[in-house]
Amino acid sequence: MATDTSDAVDNLEKELVTLARRLRGLQRTLSDEAHPDLEPAQYALLNHVEELAPVRMADLVAALEVDKGPVSRACARLEEEGLLKRAADKSDARATLLTLTAAGKRKLTAARKKRHKVIEDLLKDWSPAQVKTFATQVSKFNKLAD
Repeated sequence: MATDTSDAVDNLEKELVTLARRLRGLQRTLSDEAHPDLEPAQYALLNHVEELAPVRMADLVAALEVDKGPVSRACARLEEEGLLKRAADKSDARATLLTLTAAGKRKLTAARKKRHKVIEDLLKDWSPAQVKTFATQVSKFNKLAD
């Protein structure tokens, strides 16, 4: 039994590595969709800002689990591109709050539609029950990884 479990985990690890590689490729494609000069990490940052907005830089850095410098530089670039805006935090004058601009929201919406279509095309031969089971299992896995 232990060997069966070990073999299954070995196979799962291989498949997760392949999935991660493919998702990075999809993220590159979607970041190009959102903005041609946008790097995948900046596309991911836009997603986080939208999810957490309005969000302080410190909270965004904590959510991304990265150093403040690269996040700050990426935010500055996204602000220059007109996709992100900063506003004073009324509860703390030292802090700024980040939100998406209307253009940033439009770009993310367009990229999400494309992502949805790509996933839909990949799963076109799956039944709705299979898609639901897969989504449930991925969600369960993601919760364990948190």
